[in-house]
Amino acid sequence: MGSILCILFLTFGNGSGQSLKESSGDLRELTERIKILENSTEALRSEVTALKEKIDTLSYRRPLWSYKLPKEVYLCGEKIPLEDRQIWEKLDREFIVALDSEAQVLLWMKRSRRYFPYIEQRLKEMNLPEDLKYIPITESGLRPYAVSSSGAGGIWQFIPSTGEKYGMRRGVGLDERFDFFKATEGALIYLKTLYEEFQSWTLAMAAYHAGENRIRKEIELQKTRNYFYLNLPMETERYIFKIAVAKIILSNPERYGFVLEENEFYDPLRVERIQIEVPQPLPLIEVARAIGYYYKEVKELNPHLSADSVPVGTHFLNLPSGTSEKFLFFLSTWKKELEQKSIPLPKGPSGTGHP
Repeated sequence: MGSILCILFLTFGNGSGQSLKESSGDLRELTERIKILENSTEALRSEVTALKEKIDTLSYRRPLWSYKLPKEVYLCGEKIPLEDRQIWEKLDREFIVALDSEAQVLLWMKRSRRYFPYIEQRLKEMNLPEDLKYIPITESGLRPYAVSSSGAGGIWQFIPSTGEKYGMRRGVGLDERFDFFKATEGALIYLKTLYEEFQSWTLAMAAYHAGENRIRKEIELQKTRNYFYLNLPMETERYIFKIAVAKIILSNPERYGFVLEENEFYDPLRVERIQIEVPQPLPLIEVARAIGYYYKEVKELNPHLSADSVPVGTHFLNLPSGTSEKFLFFLSTWKKELEQKSIPLPKGPSGTGHP
C-alpha cells in the first residue's frame, strides 16, 4: 500500500494545482477507502477459502453409484471368483451397504488404529495371513464389550464353550472373552486349527462363524469344498463377503471417500500387562489409588474383570504404561499386610489367646 500512497501523493501534490491542505484531505479519504477495500478483500478471501474447504469435503463423498468394486479381490491369498455374476452380486451388495454406513466405517478406521497393531504383530509371529485382522471388524466392529444375541462376547465374539476351550476362563467376576489379548491369542490358534483341517481360509473363516461341525456336515452333504458354492446359513454366506469388504475399504479408505486427520484416530492400545497371583480379592479401587489413576481408567483397561476386584487366583492385569513398578511395590506391601493379619495369636494355658 506504501507505493499506492506514494503515487497518490505525487499526483495530488504536484500535478493537480490544489493546495497542500486540500491534497492532504483527499489523501486521507483515499487512504480510508483503500483500508476498507483491503478489509473487504480479506473477508472475501476468507470466505472463498472456507467455501473451497467445504467443496473439498463434499467432494470426498461422491454418490454411492460412483464407487466400484476392484476387478480382482483376494482374501488370505484366495481369489474371490467375481467372474461369477452371482458371487459378484453378493460382494457388491455388502460393498454398497458398508459404504452407506459412513459412521460405522469411520469407527472402523478409528478403532483399527487401536487394535490392529497387536493383531498384526501376532499374525506375523504365528505366520498367519494378515487379512485375518479383518475378522473382528465383521464380528464386533472392534467393540471390546460387544455381546451378540446368541451370547457371543468380546472383540472376537467367542461363545462361552469355545472361549473356554481356547483358554478364556469364566467365573465369578471374570470373563476372559473380553480380555483382548487372551481372546486374540485364542482366536488365532482356533483359526490356525481350522485351516489345518479344511485347507482353505474361506472355509476356516466360515467354520469360525458357524462352527466346524456345521461346515463338515455341509461339505459331506453337498460334496464340495468350495465355500462360494456351499449352501450355508444366510449369515455365514454373507460372512466372508463382509470380511472382504472390510479389507477393500480399510486398505484404501480415501479411495472411497473416507478421510481422517491423523489426530482423529483413536490412540493405540498401550498397556503394561502383568500376571499376578492374589490370595483374596484385590479391589481395583486400591490398584487405581496405588498407581495414581482413576478407578474408571483401570476398570476400562480390564473389561474381563466384570466385578470390582481381581478374583482370587492367578490373573493378567492391564495397567497404564509406566505404572507396573509402582503397582508391584503396592502388591508386595498388600500381601505382607495380609500375611500379618492372618498370623494367629499364640494361645496361653487357658486357651484364651493370652499368655
